[in-house]
This record gives sequence, C-alpha cells and structure tokens, in this order.
Amino acid sequence: MSKGTIIGIILLAAGIILWIAYGIYLGFEEILEALDLLTGFITGLIIIGLIVLIISIIIEQRSDMKKRKEEIKKEDFEP
Repeated sequence: MSKGTIIGIILLAAGIILWIAYGIYLGFEEILEALDLLTGFITGLIIIGLIVLIISIIIEQRSDMKKRKEEIKKEDFEP
C-alpha cells in the first residue's frame, strides 16, 4: 500500500471511531439535534479520509497499469 492509501484509511477510521464515540456520548436521540462544531469536524474528517483514499487508490491503479503495459511490451518483443 502507498502512503496515500494508508493515510486515507487512518483518517477514515479515526473519523468513524470519533463519530461513534461522540454519538455514544451524546446519546442517540440528541445526536439528531446536535449539529455543532465537533460533529462538523468529525464529518469533515471522514469525508477528507474518503477523498484521500479514493485518490490514492486511483493513482496506485494507474501506476500499476503502466507497469503492466511495459511488461507486456517487453514480452511481445522477446522471441
């Protein structure tokens, strides 16, 4: 895994864990009413984590595809 993938997974997991912990702290009926700064921060952390994760996966797939194309070209030229 690349650094971007690891960072994205860590941010995503941290955001989800914090969101669950904060939801338990507030209670299930209060979480629907409480949209304050901390909830916004945690939601933003999850969204940023998802974006970083998706972008790093796309970049990793493209670099793997380039490597595969180079390997195929090398194999085609060999007798």
